Amino acid sequence: MANQNYHHENLKSELIRKGLLILDKEGYENFSLRKVAKSCNVSQTAPYRHFKNKDELIAAIMEEAMRSFYDSLNEAALKYPDDHSKQLKEMGIAYIRFFSENPEYLHLLFSSNIFSKIKFTCDKSESSDNCSNEHYKNRDPFAVFYRAVENYAASANNYMGQDELILYCWGLVHGISVLSANKENSPFNANFLDLAEKIIFNEKFLK
Repeated sequence: MANQNYHHENLKSELIRKGLLILDKEGYENFSLRKVAKSCNVSQTAPYRHFKNKDELIAAIMEEAMRSFYDSLNEAALKYPDDHSKQLKEMGIAYIRFFSENPEYLHLLFSSNIFSKIKFTCDKSESSDNCSNEHYKNRDPFAVFYRAVENYAASANNYMGQDELILYCWGLVHGISVLSANKENSPFNANFLDLAEKIIFNEKFLK
């Protein structure tokens, strides 16, 4: 018999956590609340106390991914609010570290077709913190990254156009993130984060 000793909110968090792993492994088409319930060792009806269907759980998983990514970048940005070069470098390392430690989020946000499969809806009865649309609007991790690039682009040290700078910085950190997240299958045996720090904090990079 399924173990149903989870506290109400603990179960919701566990459904999101285990759901992410199943979604990453099996994809949207093979994802189901039944599989998540089994992984959490609860009854097949238990997830429906929190989510109406699998799309609602997937939306919650996406929201958690975006929130965690935002928090990581924003924390890095706040370390150097007045030094745009150091701020952008610190955010670059935070970007790589986040996806190196959470490869499932990298696959979810960049390598899946989830965004085209589900609709994010806003429950008017809930606060903005629990509303997916408002969450993305107010706490978009990419907006934090773009603002940091814009700030550096306006500095005297910058010699590139803003779009060039965005691609330059984003291409570097995202490329290293992908390599690091898939390092088990890589012929390059190295500590990607350590190397990234040496590259990004080199005085010749974003003076």
